[in-house]
Amino acid sequence: MDTQKLARDVKFLKAYALGATLLPAVALLCAFGKPDKPVRFGEINVERINLVERDGTVKMIMSNKERFPQGVTIDGQHIDYARTNPGMLFYNEKGEECGGLIFGGKKDKDGKVSAGGHLSFDRFGQDQVIALNYQQQGSNYQAGLTFSDAPEESMAVTEAKYKDATPEEKKQAQREGKLGLQRRMFVGTTMGRSSALVMADQRGETRLMLVANTDQSLLDFKDSQGRTRLSIGVDKNNQPVLRFLDEQGQEVKQQVAGK
Repeated sequence: MDTQKLARDVKFLKAYALGATLLPAVALLCAFGKPDKPVRFGEINVERINLVERDGTVKMIMSNKERFPQGVTIDGQHIDYARTNPGMLFYNEKGEECGGLIFGGKKDKDGKVSAGGHLSFDRFGQDQVIALNYQQQGSNYQAGLTFSDAPEESMAVTEAKYKDATPEEKKQAQREGKLGLQRRMFVGTTMGRSSALVMADQRGETRLMLVANTDQSLLDFKDSQGRTRLSIGVDKNNQPVLRFLDEQGQEVKQQVAGK
């Protein structure tokens, strides 16, 4: 056998293999080197996607649970807490979280269901003021839309300000709207399978509650201390009822249609 010819063939095969490897890689790099040129994929598997502006500012993150961001950073201060679900996070122009979507569901060894879904939007620099939520434990679940108030100051400021406060001081600050969230309105279904509308004042104190189920439909008006003072509704006998209550919750006057 001609050894020189064999050597030439070997060199040719090496060059061919190298070219076959490099050309696709170069083509792929060139495609990604042109950010304005659309690239189409029929299907892609990915653990996390970061949507960013040209300057690198994050605008949205889609991630599995292992790569999902933990905690939140506001005003350069990281507030740490665990997140154990996959989902999506939204970011404002400052690059700070301003809402998101999480979801999950599983059964334990006994077949008990634990599941939920949550879509929320945050006040700037603060926590969620709009939340669409579903939660289930076993056969009990609730689903609804919640509107809340959040403090004027950022979460980083309020966390630092009340870091060493006593439980009573924190409770008072929350009542004054200076710490945490105050639920203002909820509409949805309850764990007891009732339909409900709950409205609260600026301190988070419930002032109106409408509940409907197979037994009754009832509208309660409450005073500034959260005590029911007036109830209007239809009872389980399909009779309209009007009740007045004192500060101790004792009925002082009752009117039932037809009696």
